[in-house]
Amino acid sequence: MKSNKKKKKNIKPWRIESSRVLLEDRWIKVRADKCVTSDGVVISPYYVLEYPNWVHMVIINNKNQILITKQYRHGARDIFFELPCGTQDVEDGSPLEAARRELLEETGYKGDFILAGETSPNPANHSNMIYTFLVTNLVKDSQPQDNSSEVLNCQFIDVERVLVMIDEGKFQQALHISSLMLGLRKKQKSRG
Repeated sequence: MKSNKKKKKNIKPWRIESSRVLLEDRWIKVRADKCVTSDGVVISPYYVLEYPNWVHMVIINNKNQILITKQYRHGARDIFFELPCGTQDVEDGSPLEAARRELLEETGYKGDFILAGETSPNPANHSNMIYTFLVTNLVKDSQPQDNSSEVLNCQFIDVERVLVMIDEGKFQQALHISSLMLGLRKKQKSRG
């Protein structure tokens, strides 16, 4: 009798034979690599998107409500509900510093930050990471800073309502849903 089991292959990183930058600015670098797999298969071009790291904040107040933003996203040409978020700038010493800065700029709040998780937005072709923070013990420190390229509204929504919004397709940003789950899980673990 023959076995139907396939032999598992040893997975190894690809070798990069050459790489050229197609586009580079403050927000993104697009690279075209010539790759060779461990089996000798050439894959060229293989496009890699190099973004700065991103930070997401799951901000929960003492009423068990989450701070949600609503803003226009041009790639999808629609308005989305999201978590407060941002990019780790060169001046930021760490993802935590970026998250603190972004929260203050976007909402005027300060709070206690706990790292809830580190995830890859798309390991197939993104080089950056997302750092998700659970933020509690909020204190209103200032008014949000105006940003002419970013108009967003913020509101606290009950955790259960946000989960229903996901079920109803009203909260669609996949990376933010992932971060929301990490933040809620971290909150649950920190209670007990």
